[in-house]
Amino acid sequence: MTRDLPLSPRNRRGRPVMTPEQQALAEDLHVRALALRAASDGELSIREAVDLAAVQLGREAPQNITEGEFES
Repeated sequence: MTRDLPLSPRNRRGRPVMTPEQQALAEDLHVRALALRAASDGELSIREAVDLAAVQLGREAPQNITEGEFES
């Protein structure tokens, strides 16, 4: 007898499955962090490189909120 289990939104390693947009963002963050670390000649730790890459991505994020969009 087989038991039908609901499909889990997690992959084999237990991590949540990312949407294509999230996956693209994660890949961009990864590539940026690697480039920053390489450019620093090892002076940045991996964590510092990822943090810096995240800040850069945040600054480049498009601002889709228009004035008056969140009026009370």
